[in-house]
Amino acid sequence: MSRAASTWLSEAVAVFTKDWRCELRTRYALNTVLLFALTTLVVVSVALGPLGADQQARGAVLPMLLWLILLFAAAAGLPRVFGHEEEKHTATALRLAATPSALFAGKLAFSLVLFFAIEALTAPLFLAMMQLPVAHPGRFVAALAAGGYGLAAASTLVAAIVGQARGQSTLFAVLSFPVLLPLLLLAIAATRAAVLGGDAGAELTQLVLYDASMTIVGLMLFPVIWNP
Repeated sequence: MSRAASTWLSEAVAVFTKDWRCELRTRYALNTVLLFALTTLVVVSVALGPLGADQQARGAVLPMLLWLILLFAAAAGLPRVFGHEEEKHTATALRLAATPSALFAGKLAFSLVLFFAIEALTAPLFLAMMQLPVAHPGRFVAALAAGGYGLAAASTLVAAIVGQARGQSTLFAVLSFPVLLPLLLLAIAATRAAVLGGDAGAELTQLVLYDASMTIVGLMLFPVIWNP
């Protein structure tokens, strides 16, 4: 590994480590996202129940509800990925300490770990509480992983855009809707196919392409956003 690549990687790891140290100290995003996800999950399960015995009807509706729960949980915590630096006036020091691409990679890694933890907790509880069997567990996990990566990558980029503005949550919801809509449609379709036993190959391929595109766009646009 070259010296430049090693320096870049160490900067990204340092940003990732700093964010998790701050998060474990305050537990703002963890508590917000976990409480929101669990509360929404309980409300949905109590209100809907198992939706009868029709597997086709349940498999068509419940994957959509699962991704809506995950979306709102992400919207509750991920907009503050860059907010605490602006609030504590440490953004200037962070700009001097790390290159923009390494900073974006570190922030993205933080968002990914946080969101994958939410998925690992929420999805099994959702399947158990809604009594929803999964025909292809491997494809189900792949849909959650690919959709979760895209959601975290897009949310990190939008959070950087709204990080210096007031009303971050409102702006995040407005700006992220057109970016996340294609992802959610693909993720719901892939999850539905995994639940019902269909072929989710096309949707998973498109999700991977979305993830790659969002990562490249984030690395290209973040220097302009972070250093206007």
